[in-house]
Amino acid sequence: MNSFQKKALAAAVFAGLGSGAAMAAHVNPAGLGQYLIFPYYTVQQSGGNAYNTIVTVVNTTTLGKVVKVRFREGKNSREVLDFNLYLSPNDVWVGVLSSADATTSSPARLTTPDTSCTNPRIPATGVDFRNFLLGEASDFVTDKSMARTREGYLEMIESATVYGDTLLAITHDATGVPADCDAVNPVPAANLLTDFDVPTGGLSGTGNLINVNNGTDMAYKPVAISNAFFLPIAPTLGSESVRATDLDPWSVRLVGTSDNPTGQEGDQVYMDDWFLTTPFPGVNAMSALMMSTQVMNEFVIETGTKSATDWVLTFPTKRFYYASASPFTASTPFTAAGTTAGACETISFEYVNREERGAAAGGEDFSPPPPAGPASTLCWEANVVSLRGDSSSGASLVLGSQNVRDIAITTGAQNGWGKLTFTGANATGVGLTSNATSDAYNWSTLGTQINVPKRFLGLPVTGFMLRTFNNGTLSCGTGTCISNFGSALDHSYRVSISPSP
Repeated sequence: MNSFQKKALAAAVFAGLGSGAAMAAHVNPAGLGQYLIFPYYTVQQSGGNAYNTIVTVVNTTTLGKVVKVRFREGKNSREVLDFNLYLSPNDVWVGVLSSADATTSSPARLTTPDTSCTNPRIPATGVDFRNFLLGEASDFVTDKSMARTREGYLEMIESATVYGDTLLAITHDATGVPADCDAVNPVPAANLLTDFDVPTGGLSGTGNLINVNNGTDMAYKPVAISNAFFLPIAPTLGSESVRATDLDPWSVRLVGTSDNPTGQEGDQVYMDDWFLTTPFPGVNAMSALMMSTQVMNEFVIETGTKSATDWVLTFPTKRFYYASASPFTASTPFTAAGTTAGACETISFEYVNREERGAAAGGEDFSPPPPAGPASTLCWEANVVSLRGDSSSGASLVLGSQNVRDIAITTGAQNGWGKLTFTGANATGVGLTSNATSDAYNWSTLGTQINVPKRFLGLPVTGFMLRTFNNGTLSCGTGTCISNFGSALDHSYRVSISPSP
């Protein structure tokens, strides 16, 4: 297919959307967007040594931004801290998460060496995460402790572009300090009407999971959603405004041929209308961007290198698909009702070693099973799958996660790759269905389907794999040094969307 044909198709695609879908939220493979999802943060301990998490957000534009920064604990996505961050043109903000003290029962604490304006201001000594929302009746998890704030995920969401007097106030001067952070603590009502306009995107970021004593620093890039909002949202505190419910009700996704691992990759463009769908149009649009039937990645659990592997799997829209009162029933694509032990979605796990020998991890290979739930499940909203060379259990081996599902690789495979499949009834048979005004385009054949609803199977998931190698103390010249290292690698996903051209 020549470039002229592809350009013609692209023009037809976006013309076909019409003015009602002028935005159309999509995951930007270039890593820039209005809505950044960081799948994991932690201050847990691994081997008695604590993790810190460092997060950054970069304003790559010459415009001012106001960004909602929101941290969510990993069991049930309860907000544990949020604030408004003001970025001047080309600004970078950095936040550091650590444990409030040396115990494993203390909350996470946020500090920053940065001078960018925030509302509220972050004290020099930092601010501890809160467990206030863990006491809500809609939070069905038994654990209400501060320790629950120690791991989870976060969102950074541009709510508006900043102009006028507010932009002058937040812009750094020659000394590297904003002119007047008092001007946004809070923003005067008159300035809200004149100085805030439609978000324009261009945010990027990084997450760094650092364990100094273990000698590891593993970095990842957040999911970047572009064209998320078509209206400005005023910066507020004390509510969960600026979130997935505000997302544009159109989504665009580019994937390979449906659920066919041998088919031609990357030739389908799905443009879906979620207006008036339940529970919320914006939530379904966002979920559609991450719906997958399977998650795939590699593992290394070699005894010789003392290596270990964790997989992070986060469901950033899961909380919207549950009833707010007992019996906490789930809406599709999720299947399991919420219980005191979590909302446990069933999975299967198959693995293959580097010599193409594999097996399926059965029920008895998952340990420990959650109370009153099947063994092969993921129960939380930010989960860590710990791959082990035996049937032991406990905190995950890399991250020390307490939101853990242990999977035993008991056939002697010390390295290879695995495939985790979502097997819940709603994930496999119902999924999410877009409105009849949705379209699909085949990039390779110019085939089209206009005004046909699309069904997305699987679950909305994102995350990455982490692996560490522990070589202990080695000779380095005339002395010794610790030779430990680790890395973070994105997952691969299998997608099922039908019908397709």
